Amino acid sequence: MDAKSFWMRIILTSLAIAIVGAPVAAAPATDALLQKVIAGARAVPPASIAYDRSSRTTARENGGASETHVQVDRWDGRQMLRISTDGKPATPDEIAKANKTSAGLPVAGYHRVADLLASGARRTGEAAGQVTYHIDRLPKGSVNIGGDRSADMAGDATIDTTGPQPFVSRIHFFLHKPLSIMFVAKLDKFDSVNDYRIGADGRPVLVHQLRTIVGSQFGTAGETRTESTYTPLR
Repeated sequence: MDAKSFWMRIILTSLAIAIVGAPVAAAPATDALLQKVIAGARAVPPASIAYDRSSRTTARENGGASETHVQVDRWDGRQMLRISTDGKPATPDEIAKANKTSAGLPVAGYHRVADLLASGARRTGEAAGQVTYHIDRLPKGSVNIGGDRSADMAGDATIDTTGPQPFVSRIHFFLHKPLSIMFVAKLDKFDSVNDYRIGADGRPVLVHQLRTIVGSQFGTAGETRTESTYTPLR
């Protein structure tokens, strides 16, 4: 596989990289705030939400050309459906490929922060209206990029405590240090930021995600950047 095909493949699969639910240890029982936030996240299951996701992904090789694709997908509470690609209605083949890619993967949404926080988050800071928790290592099965990379990832969650319902307003997870993938590629940076807000129904919703991946294969470096906007439908 040449370097270009590697980075073009990253374009097609970057949206499928998952922070997945996995068996996790219980959060410290003495931290009432953390327990309340976890319970709130678990009260927003995938079947209770629906949204459109518009994602713009740009892949760029160092010293080379870049390639950008825009995809729109819809979660209707039961399945994820490809709506359009680069402004054109999705073809049956594109829909089938998208269904195959997303099969078995968790649905993006606020509910997914529960397992991350329950995996051993510890309070690291407090400021006016905000409390910060750090996750030293993501739970097993959380991030898959050519294999399970969860142990190589850490995270920080910011909890907004200004309203009657505390909730995670931002969660940031990132690579501890560069790592090799299958001896032919190197992952130098993996950085993802998810932003949440309180929705019209009073429940937290995912509204924005920015993910950056930097690495190389066979000596050729490249980068992908995916920005996704989530528009709640209910």
